[in-house]
Amino acid sequence: MGNSDVDDVFKDFEHKVEGKKGTSEKPQKEMSEEEHLKRKYNEQKEALKEKHKQEMGRLEEKKKEYSPKGGKIPQNFVTTERIASIAIILVLVGYIVIDFSFYHGEKSNVGEEIITASIVEGENKTVEVEEETVAEVVEEVVEEKTYSGVVKFAIKKVYTTVNDNDDDLGYIEKISFIIENDQDKVLTPVIEAYIYDSEMDEFWETKIRGKYTFAAGITAGSTHTDTVTISPKSFRNLDVDKNIRLTLNDTKSGFIKVVNQEVTIS
Repeated sequence: MGNSDVDDVFKDFEHKVEGKKGTSEKPQKEMSEEEHLKRKYNEQKEALKEKHKQEMGRLEEKKKEYSPKGGKIPQNFVTTERIASIAIILVLVGYIVIDFSFYHGEKSNVGEEIITASIVEGENKTVEVEEETVAEVVEEVVEEKTYSGVVKFAIKKVYTTVNDNDDDLGYIEKISFIIENDQDKVLTPVIEAYIYDSEMDEFWETKIRGKYTFAAGITAGSTHTDTVTISPKSFRNLDVDKNIRLTLNDTKSGFIKVVNQEVTIS
């Protein structure tokens, strides 16, 4: 590899440097840096050329010493020559790269700093703000239920039938009732049924013909409906109205109310 090859390499790098200079208009400060780079480049190129020339001279002397009579140069000398030339070129390339990094890297670093600052600023702006969940405590206004203290009690229906074979024999089988507990306490009802008429003995006026209890109780403000079964349930003189009396008692407080109704068995 001769001096022409090295010159070609230098020219190639010089062309690239000059090309960079002509790509865009730059401020005067940047142009002076370009000139400074080019001057240092030329100085280093000349120094390297001189060094290359000296090295090539030494190699030529060694070739003469070790060259055989046939004139052939050993392969190891050719390889050594190539390695030396490549090493010199690499040194030059390394210098140019370092120089570019030093003078033009400043500009790149400034850009990088601007980008980094923007990123940091963006991160600061996107700081997650935890929303404070303000739990609105809505005090539920529980309207206190007011009770009248009255227990309503009524007969709903009286179930009657007549004997198919005897028109003067009839039956009262059961009586349905309704209780509305408008007290502020549970009511445990006990119902007693009395049935009589004006033709019957007075004994029947106090004779219980049916009894009903509800152990589970009726809660405050609740309504309860059921039936009380009658026994004995047979009656005569069907043309005479029957008096029905139901008494309502509480297992704890005793008597509460009584209801009466007259019915005709038909």
